[in-house]
Amino acid sequence: MLAVVGMLAFVSLFSSYTTVIDAFQLEMDLMIFDHGFTELSMPPLGLVRAQTHMPPLMFRVTLTNINLDKLQAVLEKAEDQEYLDGLKDTTQRQINIFLVRLLALAFVGGLAGPFIFGERDRKRLLIAGMIGMVVLGILLVSAYATFEPMAFMYPEFEGILEAAPWMFGLLEETLFRVRSLGEQLQLIAANMSILFEQIERLEPLGTVEGELKVAHVSDLHNNPAGMDFIKQVVRTFDIHLVIDTGDITDFGTQIEAGLAAPIELFDIPYIFIPGNHDSPDVVNRVQAIDNVTVLEEGQIEVLGLRVAGITDPSAGDSGMVVPADYVLDEFADRLQAVIDEADEAPHVVTAHHPRIARRFLGQVPVILTGHLHQVDITERDESVLINAGTTGASGIRGLQARQETPFSLVLLHYGRQAEGELYLKAADVIRVFQLQSGFSMERHLFGSVAIDDGELEFEIQEEDTEQETEDIEEP
Repeated sequence: MLAVVGMLAFVSLFSSYTTVIDAFQLEMDLMIFDHGFTELSMPPLGLVRAQTHMPPLMFRVTLTNINLDKLQAVLEKAEDQEYLDGLKDTTQRQINIFLVRLLALAFVGGLAGPFIFGERDRKRLLIAGMIGMVVLGILLVSAYATFEPMAFMYPEFEGILEAAPWMFGLLEETLFRVRSLGEQLQLIAANMSILFEQIERLEPLGTVEGELKVAHVSDLHNNPAGMDFIKQVVRTFDIHLVIDTGDITDFGTQIEAGLAAPIELFDIPYIFIPGNHDSPDVVNRVQAIDNVTVLEEGQIEVLGLRVAGITDPSAGDSGMVVPADYVLDEFADRLQAVIDEADEAPHVVTAHHPRIARRFLGQVPVILTGHLHQVDITERDESVLINAGTTGASGIRGLQARQETPFSLVLLHYGRQAEGELYLKAADVIRVFQLQSGFSMERHLFGSVAIDDGELEFEIQEEDTEQETEDIEEP
């Protein structure tokens, strides 16, 4: 009895085994007195488990780290059968090492049980060790004999992964659409360019040709199609600068931050203001991209445009919780101090949360924000407050929504006054709809180019290869 108790204690306390399999660092554990589950834990996303074998053992595998550089190589070899066979062999070898280690622990625990209570006879201690090892061996063989991997067809989820069941059905429905979306966005961007050229010829709108074109994007939320959208707009409209008001990821993990890699290919400056979904790991990864400037608190000048901004309060950790109003107000005060201490007033103020941004109405010509996933342009007290909506169509949240959430961004056209200062001449709101296979645009005109309330709206709906202008109206 003491041998079995010692074995249970040692295995429970010391079963943890850490190993590296290619890009993945894993921790394997064995728990006794469970209901026969195998559990896969992926912090901070949660865990997935299934009842795969007879009680009383539970096998747990925890993903503790991912080498992102190696992960890229793994993904490139995902269809290489020889590589996959080698990966399978490596995994099986590590599992065997884990099992042998468990049996050794069982032997030591079985021996330690009676030893702690005064037994000193070597033969009896060896027998006790063998009893501990045999008992655990029987449990392992029982689990192996009844192990059913197909149990993971009906898994249980905890944490963020609780969303997985509906995601599986959703993926089957939308996979083809998502794969073709990049091509749709490329075609739409080209069509928008042509259409804007035609609109600028209309009278009495005049022209909005300026010295600087800025793309305001926000809330990509892990959507690669959104990054495609930005890339096509940058190329098609000859954009000089991108300002991103945050939430490039959903869960703030380094893996998600890999979404930002294509930014380097834009080959233009990219200013990033972290949002509440952008953890320190994400910020560090984005900051490593050569053409990216992360504006966490301060004022910078890029291509003659002075931009002041401050990070979202929640970007300081991985909590992703929307801050309380008083915290947002404190950050607005800090941004106010930055502006007051600057040698020159900014042309643009940026903040992910609109509560911070609204503080500067009447102080700064242009204010850029995000977070709400709804495009909006408000003119008040000689300021223009612009919310780019969600350039990633709200990510997974967009797929959950009953009504379609469009991809959206805003193009800012800057001219230069006689004294050389930049000023906003026009803002083009662009929305792209996945399900309708079309897009809508609004042009807001400011200053000397504004006509009436300075807004032009039109929509394009596409069916197959035909394109038709449905509405062109001048308010």
